[in-house]
Amino acid sequence: MVVRILRIVGFIVFVAAFFLPAVRPGGMDTGPGTGPMVGWSCALVAAAATGGILHLASAWQGKDFLGSICLLLSGWVNPLLLFYLAFCIWPKLVGIRRGLAFAILVCFAATWTFLFKAPMVPLIGHYLWVAGALMILSGEVVRRAPAKNGQEL
Repeated sequence: MVVRILRIVGFIVFVAAFFLPAVRPGGMDTGPGTGPMVGWSCALVAAAATGGILHLASAWQGKDFLGSICLLLSGWVNPLLLFYLAFCIWPKLVGIRRGLAFAILVCFAATWTFLFKAPMVPLIGHYLWVAGALMILSGEVVRRAPAKNGQEL
């Protein structure tokens, strides 16, 4: 029951993060277009990087290849989390869920690398996005105590 509550609350926090300021440009820029980006627009930009995967060859030519890869991986957090939630329907697929959880954590690391290299400053939406996802994923590490009838909770 605790796992379900964590996942439900985590999902609510995760979704709420899309409507809050997520990042702002770093540095001293104060001109037009330097305000914060809300979470859903960050998600669109990161997801669009996947669409540019065919143009990764251009990233080798003078552009920041690591930054491009990190942006691409950050765009995969949301779809991977949806796949993770879909696999939660079948309790016996714990191996797949754990693999997806690990991939999501790798994508978070890539996101933070991108934010550092960009430079961008994370805001409340980013922190809630991460917190919500971690609450959802915490079901994989929460110890499941056996019930009185011998089944797992």
